[in-house]
Parts: sequence; structure tokens; C-alpha cells
Amino acid sequence: MRALFLLATHLLTGCSAVTLAGIDAAARLDPLGTPPDAISVAVAVPPQLQLRDGDAVLRIALAGPDGPLVSETVPLRIVPATDAVAGTSPADRLFVARVGPAEAARFAGAQAEIRRLRAADQGGRGSLTVAVRGGCLTAPLGDTLPVTTWLRPAPDADFVQLSRRSDVLARLDPDARDAFRAALSPCP
Repeated sequence: MRALFLLATHLLTGCSAVTLAGIDAAARLDPLGTPPDAISVAVAVPPQLQLRDGDAVLRIALAGPDGPLVSETVPLRIVPATDAVAGTSPADRLFVARVGPAEAARFAGAQAEIRRLRAADQGGRGSLTVAVRGGCLTAPLGDTLPVTTWLRPAPDADFVQLSRRSDVLARLDPDARDAFRAALSPCP
């Protein structure tokens, strides 16, 4: 069942370079059986970018040949980064994000629906996606936006680097890059 799921980490609208350790961590994650509140994601961004609750989302989906069968996107809560994350650059700001209690039931409902469809031999391709959709700025953002991600598939596991540090703005077309920059407001 896990083999049919694609774990995709999308930051903004571009993909980062996934590491071998990240692929291994994704393979250990059971996207249909892992409680939503057990999954943690760490994101390292430049220090002038501040992520707030809801600026990152987690999406689980199952697409059939004729279109989406299940799609649930929940906002992530930014929680204190109390654990050390190996590979974090001292020049970056680290954020840890988790599914909040209010959204966990919706996410678990989507997991249950996908399990039900799979039990009924409903084909399709599943995905689990992390996306950063916004944030605020404490200072002007430079010409690049280097981002690194980590995944912790269980509360008792270590964070494993999912994607290498890469400039996600370079992966966007000019219009999308301008739109993202325009959506970033100064932090209060």
C-alpha cells in the first residue's frame, strides 16, 4: 500500500532535491496508518522569513484515472523547534510544523476514506504533500530563497533530511515568483 503513495515535498510551488535519506524516511512513513499528529516536518529558511500557523499545509490525496477521489489539505501549526535537527545551517531559521488537534480529525477522515477505497480495490495514485504557502518578512527577502526540509515520521524518531538546500524561487516561473513575493507582507 505504501508503494503506491508518492511523498512529495513542495515548497512554494517548486520541488526541492530529495535526498536518499529522505526517500528512506518517506518509505518508512505509512501515510494511511500514521496518526496525523505524529508527523512532523522541519523547514529551514532564510532568517528574514517568518512562518506562522497556516503558512505551511499538509495534503493527502488519492487520484483515480478520472480525477481526484480524495483530497484533504490541512494547515500546519508552527511549534517550537526544541529538538536538534542535524544539517541545519546556522544562517537559517528553523521551523517545525505539525497537524493541529482541530485539523487531525479531518486528515484522519481522509486517511480512512482512502483505506476504504483501497479495500474496495479502487485504484489510484496517492500523495502526501507539504507546501509552504506564505509567511511574513522581518527584512527584505534577497534574490534567492534557499530552503531545506526534514521529516520525522514518528514522535520517537529523529528528523531525517528530506530535501537538500535549494533555491525554490529559481524553480518558479517569473509570474509565480512575483506573485509569491507580493504575497509576503511585513511581520507585525
